[in-house]
Parts: sequence; structure tokens; C-alpha cells
Amino acid sequence: MKYSADEKRPLSLENVIRLSLENSYDVLLIEQDLIIAQQRIQEAKFLYRPQLSLNGSATGYNIDSPMILPDAIGQRILLPDTNHNKSDFFYGVGISAVQYIYGGGRISSTVDLAKTSHKEIQSRYQSAKNAVIYSAKAAFYNYLYEQEKEKFALDILSQAKQLIKKRDLTPSQQILLSAELSAFESLAAKAKAELTKAKINLLKVLNKELNSEISFEGTLDYSPIEVDLKKLNLWAMEFRPEVKGAMYKLEMDNIAVKLSLTRRYPDILLGASYDRQGVDNLRQENMQVSLAVKLPLGYDYGTQVRQKRAEQRQTVLRQASIEDTIRMQVLEAYNNLVFWQTETPNRLKTWESIDMQFKNFIKTKTSLKETFDSLNYYYQAGVRGLESQKEHLLAIAYLENVVGKDLK
Repeated sequence: MKYSADEKRPLSLENVIRLSLENSYDVLLIEQDLIIAQQRIQEAKFLYRPQLSLNGSATGYNIDSPMILPDAIGQRILLPDTNHNKSDFFYGVGISAVQYIYGGGRISSTVDLAKTSHKEIQSRYQSAKNAVIYSAKAAFYNYLYEQEKEKFALDILSQAKQLIKKRDLTPSQQILLSAELSAFESLAAKAKAELTKAKINLLKVLNKELNSEISFEGTLDYSPIEVDLKKLNLWAMEFRPEVKGAMYKLEMDNIAVKLSLTRRYPDILLGASYDRQGVDNLRQENMQVSLAVKLPLGYDYGTQVRQKRAEQRQTVLRQASIEDTIRMQVLEAYNNLVFWQTETPNRLKTWESIDMQFKNFIKTKTSLKETFDSLNYYYQAGVRGLESQKEHLLAIAYLENVVGKDLK
């Protein structure tokens, strides 16, 4: 079921991804490329069918010697006639058909080239979709992080105000109080600004107006996954559309080499036509069937083949480069995930411990400086915990992007 922003319901991650794909210019452009490529396949298949031509003409003439009408209007022969009047017209109607019987594999290769081109565009389409999905996840997780951080900053500011109530303060303590409260207010204001920035970035990914009244729902959580580097590399070679695209590009170059070689072979054509013509009538009837052999001659056969084989070699090198780059991306993403799967539980454990200690701390009477120092440590530990949850989710999203497969 498609989500509509007009329903005013908060968007989950699934709906953010769906809307991002529906509104992405890159994805929409490649969708049109797919339609074009599909039509080119149909055009290539039409080459198997006979080329038909239907024509009719009425020609006014005044000639002293025989002449042939241009091919565009039938290539009919006009003969001088002593009884010809300027008001007389030469009429002709006809139909012709030309069928390729043998073309050295040119037609079949042209069809194969169109089909492979369609597959290559499909791989680019999937690559564009993967990029949009990763951007949507990254923007969504960052928004959730900034949202939780703003709530936490406001909570810290509220606790700071509560903790210093009903205290008799010296002038120096009043200065400390003003400075520390101002610092917490700045933290809350900065968190609010960063949340606004994160929402704008998310709306950009959705391709929505920046003042759209859209809300989002979701939570930052920590759910580790099992990963194996060898499997990840195998999956990347299997699922990454860039690898498939390079394979299709190599296949296209192979077909291009084959097409350049087919220029050395003759064309065998079967043609037939039926024609009626005459001066002021269509009494004359002509029919013909022809079998023709056409051998193309050219000076650039060798150069064309060498060019195509050089392009083929370039594609092989690019494919190797793409595979090496993907393996490096997988390794970096794997190491990043392993780090955050170790770091995140440590930070969360530290946060739980500090949270419990802080609850006990606020029940005791302490100096003003100790109170604000403890609030600062409490805030920093909480933010580090939230950050680790966000970074872990981003690490999974990035690894899924470089592998080309959902890992959950």
C-alpha cells in the first residue's frame, strides 16, 4: 500500500524509503531509459521482418528523352510520347517488399546488443535505487538521533533548573549559575537547530517542499547482526548491480566486435514488387521477384575491429577495477560495523551505570559546581550512547549498500 503525505500520519522508515524512490529524479530518469531500451529491442526485432513500401504518384511531365523518377516517388520510367499533352499525367501505384535472407549475423547481433543494453540499464536502475535507499536510511537515522538529542538536552536543562531551586547563593555562585544555565540553554538551542537541519535534509531526500508538515516515527535501538567477511564479498560480487553492469558492458563490447566482423560477409536479399502504371490510366501491370547478393566494400574493416577489441579490453580492465573497489568498500564497511558492534554496547553500559549513579546523586546535597559538572558528564554520556546507536544503524545500512543485499 502506498503512503500519501496528505494522510498526516508519521512516516516510518519503510514509508520514507518508498517515497524517496517514488520521488527520486535519478530513479525516474532511468525508468525512462528502460522504456527507451525496451522500444529499441522491438525496433531491432523488426529487422527480421520484410521491409514494405507502398507508394502512389501522379506526375506531370514534358520530356524529350527517357527519364527515371526519383526513388522517393517510385523510380518509374517515363518515355517520350509524340501524342503527349501537357494536361496528361503519368500515374503509378505499387507495393514492394525486401527480406534479408542472410546478413552475416548482423540482425541477430543487433537484437542481442539491444537486449544486453536493456540489462545494463536495469543494473544502473538498481544501483540508483540502492543509492536512494541508503540516503533515505542515513537521513532518517540522523533525524532520529537529533530528535532524541534535543529531547535529552531539554531534559538536562529542566533538571538543571530544578536542582538549583531553593538554594541560597553567594554572588560568585550566582555568576556560576548564570554561566552554566546559559551553557545548557545553548546546548538545547544548538540541538534544536541541528534537528531542523536534519529534517530539512530528510525532506530533500523525499524531494518534498522544505516547509512540508511531515512528521516521522521511529526509535534508535541496538540490534547486532552476525557478519562473515568471506560471505559478504561473495554476496557483493553476486548482488552489486555495478558488477552486473560491468558484465553486461563487456557482453555489449563482445557483440560490437562480432558486429564489426560481420561487415566482411555479404547480404543476401529477396525482393518482390507489384506495380500498375500508365498515362492517364493504370492499365500497365508489372511484377518482379529478385534474389540479390550485396558484398560491402570498405577500407576501415581492420580499424573498426581493432577499435572494438581495444574498447573490449578497456571494459575488462574497468570490470577488474570495479570488483577491487567493491572488495575494498566491503572491507571498510565490515571493519566499521565490527567497531560499532563493540563500541555501542560499551557506551550503552556506561550510560546505564552513569544514569543510575546520577539518580542517586541528585538525592544528595552537593556544591553548585559539582552539580553542574555531574550534569555535564551525564549529558555527554547520554549523547555518546545515542550517537553509538545511530552509528551502528548507519554502519549496517552502509554495509547493506556496498553488499547490495539486506542483511537483517
